[in-house]
Amino acid sequence: MSRAMKTAFWLVVAGQVILLLVWVGYKENTLRTVTEVLLQTVPIDPRSILQGDYAILDYEIAELPPWAADSERGTNIYVLLREGADGVWDAGHYTLEKPGSDVIFIKGSVNQRHRLGFGIDTYFIPEGAGHIIERAEDVKVLVALNSNGTAVIKDVLVDGLPFDPTRSPDLPVKEPPPPRR
Repeated sequence: MSRAMKTAFWLVVAGQVILLLVWVGYKENTLRTVTEVLLQTVPIDPRSILQGDYAILDYEIAELPPWAADSERGTNIYVLLREGADGVWDAGHYTLEKPGSDVIFIKGSVNQRHRLGFGIDTYFIPEGAGHIIERAEDVKVLVALNSNGTAVIKDVLVDGLPFDPTRSPDLPVKEPPPPRR
């Protein structure tokens, strides 16, 4: 291999590493500078040979409003959130315009199922632990939102407890910690 080829190769490798570090840094920053909200979800427990066990999380707020029913795939829609009496946040209003910083919102994108995807629609779990989420009566997701509406999963609460792959699904339920603002 010539010197120019080696240099080009290492530049490409360095570029990929830098992109990966920037992406991880962005997600970590989202986890640190955030508003936390608790969202209700209905998990679906598929299995992939390549990816292992994971839960597809289908959020109540992911349903498109009637005015957006004809939206094209990839259209960004912002969901303004409001906190319910039980601490679970739900959709207060949907808009195509990015809201101001004085409201709590999540940014969604119309997906192939004609619902909103938030980038927090899959949660990977240890192999063989899918039955815990599958059998749960109540699954909520603690989500970190940054000022752009970008969401990152902080925790999954299964029947009121943080997800623990070693926990028996028959253990008693206790109240989860309140979300941090």
